[in-house]
Amino acid sequence: MQKGSSLTLRKLIYKYLDVLHIKLDHKIGVLSIQSSDRIASQTTDNLEFVAMRIIGDASVKTRHIFTISEINDFLTILASSINAYNSYKDYDDAYIGNIIFVIYKDLTENYSTFDDSLKLVYPRIILDVVSILINKVDTKGRKIGVYGALNYYEEKKHEYNSYYKKYKHHDQESLGRARSNTKINSKAVKIDSLDHQLKDKDRKILFSDNNNNNNTILDSLTEITSRDRKDLSSSLSSLSDIDLKRLKDLCNNYDRLRKYCKLAINEKEFKKEAEKDTGKKLGDNQIYHAISSVKKVKIYVENVLDHKFEPDESHGINHIKHNLEYGYLLIGLIESSRKPRKPF
Repeated sequence: MQKGSSLTLRKLIYKYLDVLHIKLDHKIGVLSIQSSDRIASQTTDNLEFVAMRIIGDASVKTRHIFTISEINDFLTILASSINAYNSYKDYDDAYIGNIIFVIYKDLTENYSTFDDSLKLVYPRIILDVVSILINKVDTKGRKIGVYGALNYYEEKKHEYNSYYKKYKHHDQESLGRARSNTKINSKAVKIDSLDHQLKDKDRKILFSDNNNNNNTILDSLTEITSRDRKDLSSSLSSLSDIDLKRLKDLCNNYDRLRKYCKLAINEKEFKKEAEKDTGKKLGDNQIYHAISSVKKVKIYVENVLDHKFEPDESHGINHIKHNLEYGYLLIGLIESSRKPRKPF
C-alpha cells in the first residue's frame, strides 16, 4: 500500500470508529490501528470496505459483541460503500438496497434473540454479504452471485448456530464422561463462553504493581515471553476481557506454573502435585492433556498477545486455544469464566 493510501486508511478507521462510538483507546480501536499499521500491501480500491473489515476483524478477535444499535451502524457504513463500488451492471441500486433492507429487518426483529456466539461473528457475516454485493465474492474468495446473497446470509447464520449447538452438546457429553472418573465441577469445561465486561478500573488494576510477590502480570509475561514491558502493555491493551483475565490467572499462579513446567518430564510427579494442589483425582488422559498445555504455555501466551488464535472460519472457535485452556483449567491455573467473579 502506498504511504498516502495508508494514511487515508487510518483516517477512515478513525472516522468509522467515531461513528460506531468506539474510542481510540478501546480494545477494538487499539487493535484496528495496530492492524492498519501492519498492512504491508493492500489494494487501493474501496478503502472504506478495507477499513470496516479491519474494524470487524478487531471486534471478533477482541470478543466484542455489538449492541443492536452498533451492528445497525456497522451495516449502514458498509451499505454506503456499495453503490460506488459494486460491479453489477445488471441490477439497479434498488434491488441491492432491498437485500440490505432485509438484513436490517432481520436485525431489528431477531438480533436480540441470537446467541452471543452468533452475535460475536455477525460483523464478519455482514462483511461477507457486502463483499458479495460489491465484488461477487465473499471475503474468502468464494464466488456468489447477487441472487444468492440472501441465501448465503441465511446459510452463514445457520452454519454458526448449528455448530455451536453441536459444540455445546459435545462439551456436555465430555463432561458427563469426566464426572464418572473425577469430581470436576460441571461448570468447569465451559471455558470458551463469553465473559462479562471488565470495568475500566478493574482493567487498570490488572497492570498494577501491588502483587504480594511483586510478580505482576507484566513481570510474569516478561519472563515467559522475553518481551519488552512496553510492547507487552500495548498488546494487553487490545485484548478481550476474557483473554486478559486468563493471562492474569496464569500470572497469579505463576509459581505453580513454573513448578509444573519442571515436573512435565515426570508424569507421576506431575500428577501427584496436581492432585495435591487441586484436591481432586485426575485421570491419565487429563494429566496428559494438562502436561501438553503446560509445555506449550509460551506458545499460548504469545499467540493470545498477538491475536493469532483466529476463530475457525466455519465454526467461530479456535480448537487449539480451547484445548490448551482446558488443560490449564484442569489443574487450576485458570478459572472457569462461568464461575462468579471474585473481587480483585
